[in-house]
Amino acid sequence: MSHAGRLLPALALAVTFTLVTTVGPLADDSISDLFVYRTYADAVLHGARPYADLGFEYPPLALGPLVLPGIGGASADAFAWRFGALMLLAALVVQALVGALGGRRAAWLLVALPLLTGALLRTRFDLVPVALLLGGLVLVARDRPTAGLAVLGLGTATKLFPVVAAALVLVHLDAVGRRRDAVRGAVAFALVLAAACLPFAGPGFLDQFRFHLERPVQIESTPASVLWALGDSAVTGDPVRPDRFKSNGLDGGPADLVAALSAVALAATLLAVAVLTHRARDRPGTVDRAVLAGLLAFVALGKVLSPQYLVWLLPLAALAWTRGDRGPAVLVTLAAVATLAYFPGDYFALVDGDGGTFALVAARNALLLAATVLAVRALSRPAAASTAAAPARSRPRAAAATPAPPPR
Repeated sequence: MSHAGRLLPALALAVTFTLVTTVGPLADDSISDLFVYRTYADAVLHGARPYADLGFEYPPLALGPLVLPGIGGASADAFAWRFGALMLLAALVVQALVGALGGRRAAWLLVALPLLTGALLRTRFDLVPVALLLGGLVLVARDRPTAGLAVLGLGTATKLFPVVAAALVLVHLDAVGRRRDAVRGAVAFALVLAAACLPFAGPGFLDQFRFHLERPVQIESTPASVLWALGDSAVTGDPVRPDRFKSNGLDGGPADLVAALSAVALAATLLAVAVLTHRARDRPGTVDRAVLAGLLAFVALGKVLSPQYLVWLLPLAALAWTRGDRGPAVLVTLAAVATLAYFPGDYFALVDGDGGTFALVAARNALLLAATVLAVRALSRPAAASTAAAPARSRPRAAAATPAPPPR
């Protein structure tokens, strides 16, 4: 992409981000994590040790985007503006990386990201691990798998979900016979994780894993939609005070069974994605398709589905659209629109047990499940006829390069 080709979509995204997330109906930040982030930043900057003195539910590199806006001290408003500026920068990096993978059209599609997510973009830090995930995929696409997996290690040490991409990249490398690269990449991934985590090792570090293992199914997740239909489960926390996991969930009744069945379905789907990735071998677009399918399963079948998880999916959906996988791209976009329809404005109606809001969330989750199915199908399709025909067109040139037999 030319310099102008990169600059114009970046300028359009910057304007859209600034206007949409700060002015108008999509700028609603009444439900925000910024207060929690600022609390973490103040504690760390005043000497608290994460995981030891300070309970922290994220991997250690998440401290970077959370603490940076608080350096030098900041009021609540100043922290919010600094954090928003940081997320704008991350959004521009995400757009540039999507453009590197999918071209100018994919970069232009990312201009719509603020319109599909609203104030989430500037009140959550998810754009940072998304940028690291995409950066890893760009390096893999440019035949630098070891560096790519190291960057995916940075992403995993910021927020867990890039581990799905790392696993599928390793499967792909093995499928195309590059086992040495797979081993090097796995070592690089592990070393980066170790370097990020070992300084914080201790009993408190394990609490972040207990936090996520022990929490009930979150109220917006697919298992929660099933529990709402079944009945007999109660909402944890209330609109004023969330539960001890800083959210609201459904617990009691068949909740444990439904959560267990959902975990089994997630594991089976991820295994299927890995098998299909291996079978696809070096088919063009295999890694991008595999990562979208894997992350869709992770989101649609996991026991937590926060609205910001759509930020993980939308850049990959833009890539899917440019590669011809229109079905999953459209369904992810519709799921983002459905999320805006209830969050944040009607979230507390959900907590209060409003049936209409539960039905809307269930419909959103059904869209994500359908997108998962279509993404898996796209991964399993044979290569397009045009791709298969490409080697045939090169045969005359190869034949012409073959020396003629000597005259008898």
